[in-house]
Formats: sequence, C-alpha cells, structure tokens
Amino acid sequence: MAVRELISPLFREADLDEVGRSLWEPMLPLLEHAAAGGDQEPFLDAVEAASRGAGIGQGMHIAAILSSYAEMNGVLLAGLESCDDDRAPEAVRRLRALERVALTRIASGYSAGLEETISSLRARAADASPVDGASGAVKSGELFARLDLEVNRCQRMNLSLGLLALESQAGGEAADGHGAGPPHPAGDCLRGNLRRYDSIGLTRQGGFLLVLPDISRRGLSGAAERLRRELDACVAPGGASDYVFALAHYDFVDADPTEMLAALETRVREARSEHEPLTWC
Repeated sequence: MAVRELISPLFREADLDEVGRSLWEPMLPLLEHAAAGGDQEPFLDAVEAASRGAGIGQGMHIAAILSSYAEMNGVLLAGLESCDDDRAPEAVRRLRALERVALTRIASGYSAGLEETISSLRARAADASPVDGASGAVKSGELFARLDLEVNRCQRMNLSLGLLALESQAGGEAADGHGAGPPHPAGDCLRGNLRRYDSIGLTRQGGFLLVLPDISRRGLSGAAERLRRELDACVAPGGASDYVFALAHYDFVDADPTEMLAALETRVREARSEHEPLTWC
C-alpha cells in the first residue's frame, strides 16, 4: 500500500474544524509526497505561504495555526503508528522530523505577514499625514492651506510676514517627498533653527518654504544668513551647501498666498539661472 493510501483516509477521518481542514487539505498531496520520501520543500513553502497570508489578513491567529497543524499531524501519526503496513514506520519518522521544521516555517511565515501588514499601515499613515516623514515639513499639497491660514492670522493681528524659499542650485534636490524614509538633513537643520511658531513646508519644485510671521525685514535677512551658515555646517561639512535663497517680506500683508508663491517661484528660478545665492522678491 502506498503512503498516500495510508495518509488520505486518516486525514479525511480526522476531527479537524472547518478552518483547519481548509488550511491543510490543499497541501495534503505535498505532505504525502514528503512522507513518502520525496522533497519536503514544496510542502514547507506552502505551509509558510499559508501562514504568511494569515499574518497579512489577520484571519487566523498564529496560535490557532500551530495548534491546528499539531492536531492534524498528531492524528496522522497515531493512525500510522497503529497501522501494520511496513511503510508506516518510515512515514512516521519523516512526519515527526517534518513537524519540527514546519512549525518553525509557520512562525516565520506569520511573522513575515505581520511585518508586511505593519509596513503597509505605516505607509498609509505617512500618506495620510500632512507632514513629510523625512523632512518634518508640511507636504506640498498642504502648504498652500497652511500659508493661507498664516496670511489671515497676520492680517487679523496686523503682523508682518516673512517668507524664505530655498532650493538646491541644481533644482529639486532640497527635498523630494521622502515620505517615511531616512531623515532629510536639510529639513532637520531648518527645523532646528526655527521659532516654535514658524512653519516649514515643501514646495512643488522640491524645495523648502519657511513662513516666519512677526519678523522685520532685517530679522528675515539675518535669519537667512544664519540658515546659510547652518546648512553649510550640517549638509555640506567642510564645504558650502549649494542652495538658492529667495526672500519676501511684507510689513502689511496685502497679497494672497497664490501671488506670494508665484513671486517666490519666479525669483528662485531667476536666481538659479543668474547664480545668485540670495535674492529678494
């Protein structure tokens, strides 16, 4: 009698619940092949893949999967041990050896599924956040709304407003929407040198926009010079950071955010073409 003819009836007669039966029945031919002396890897790969899927979908807890496998294997071992077929002892030995590896593969597959689930949730949270995870700056899609709020606040409170746009001389290298990736050195440097009520955002061109309310023109100029020195130190140690600065100052905020951003964008583009490191709108 072939090993398959020994194992299949035992599996059919096993008192497995619906979930356990649906989990292991598709793999039965691979298990029978392994128990008969064939390659174990196809069965182990299938076990790991099924466990990984459970980890991703969270449809079954790891403890239930391990328990279900142990229950199934226990039924098969008990049945084979009571069988008088001369092939049964070797099948028992193989199933016992296979169980130790299979339980490990179940755990590793479930762990991989959980890691994928966590990574996916983190990516979704990063996409939903108004703040870029790498630079700590407001994303470009949220920047206009943030600037609009600040403009309205300055108008209500009769405050001045300073804007500072900076981009790499090469263009589009100051920040490029790193999401939840590694910290952006320029973003860290800029945030570390702002007041608690200043704002920093990413522009559509891949640069930064700093929004500094209640600041004088002289104060804005001083802030720009300080930031240039700090960027040289933290982004290009031993050299000079290659950034173009464009500044705009409003004693009385009488422009709307669209006009402000357009003026800064144009001035940065002109300054880059003229190789001006710092310019005013």
